[in-house]
Amino acid sequence: MDEKIEWLKCLYSPGYFARHVSIYNATVRKWIPFELWPAQQEALAEIATHRYIVMLKARQLGMSWLTLTYALWMMLFHPAPNIMLMSKRDDESIELLTRLIQMYEYLPAWMKVRAVVQSSAHDFVLSNGSKAKAFPTSGGRSYTGTMVILDEADFMPDLNKVLNAIRPTIDAGGQLVMISTVDKEKPISPFKEIFRAAWYNKEGDYYPIFLSWRARPERTTEWREKIALDMRKQTGTNDGLYQEYPDNPEE
Repeated sequence: MDEKIEWLKCLYSPGYFARHVSIYNATVRKWIPFELWPAQQEALAEIATHRYIVMLKARQLGMSWLTLTYALWMMLFHPAPNIMLMSKRDDESIELLTRLIQMYEYLPAWMKVRAVVQSSAHDFVLSNGSKAKAFPTSGGRSYTGTMVILDEADFMPDLNKVLNAIRPTIDAGGQLVMISTVDKEKPISPFKEIFRAAWYNKEGDYYPIFLSWRARPERTTEWREKIALDMRKQTGTNDGLYQEYPDNPEE
């Protein structure tokens, strides 16, 4: 393999870069190559194209891994980005950063930078000037972000407050990606309103992405029917099914 040619291919395509990324598979309990499904490839292309993304999804579709892959690509191939990672709790933001650090560690040696300057619970800094930082939802106001990832945004206690705090940090050319399953306890929420406006009315700055349960290739209609039966036995309704494994945005 010509490493210089391979490096250039990665430079021009985050999708190609993903071929060199490994993710942790909890089922087999080991790190495996990140082989993108068609739906993941499409989502990654949209993330690479649009500055503001609002993504509504079913569970277990690897979207956190996908956005971290894009963030890692930015850190390696673009000038000194500042990546901000936020989730509903500080420990979950730290978990996102931990994943990013481990993904970097599993890259081929020729792709890594000269040195890791800092690697801690909240900070990951590379010698090329790239930085990634895990934030609690109350943080981020004074930090200028090249890319902000809000994971499980619909479950954040005060998403409007978070958005108001971080929006000025990215208005100068940064990128914001909001990802979430749906919180059925809050029928009217900032995340849902942003998604509805973008999806149905084509309003606002956000580009909407919806990923149904079908995005995972091995899932079948029979699989979903079994899940639906189990959930109806527990609650007597399909609410849990529509929350975790929706087929369309209406669900």
